[in-house]
Amino acid sequence: MAKVGLNFGEKLQIADKQYRVLNDGLVDLKQIFGKMVFLRVEGQDVIYEEDTTQPRRQDGSYPTVSTGEVRGIVVGVKSYVQHQPIFVTVTDQSLSDIEALKLKNREEVDFDNIVVTYSSVGNNQFKLFASAIKRVGTNQAPKQQKQEEHKG
Repeated sequence: MAKVGLNFGEKLQIADKQYRVLNDGLVDLKQIFGKMVFLRVEGQDVIYEEDTTQPRRQDGSYPTVSTGEVRGIVVGVKSYVQHQPIFVTVTDQSLSDIEALKLKNREEVDFDNIVVTYSSVGNNQFKLFASAIKRVGTNQAPKQQKQEEHKG
């Protein structure tokens, strides 16, 4: 039998969940998001699991409890193309690493390895992941020069 439907791309395992990656079907991500400016760090994306030792809720679901694990750090940015706040989960930087960047409100930022995903579980949502956030237009040369001075 022929396969009917849309190909939403491969699944990517991020911490405890699998997400459908939509990057292959999208145009250049720079065109979709445009210039992005930092708004704030929203906090940790904590992983929860169902607590089957507790009675079910009225809707039939189980209460959830934190596993103590974190999927990443959620960062709020404003997209000048989307005209609204966007939330990106940064997976390979800790909260202290992000805070060490000392990003200011409305400072232009960029992300490394941004991935657009889709999850049909719950409320059919798109979720953005990136390995790291960085300041746009920073010059790394002064740091390298200082390192070279210490060698001499």
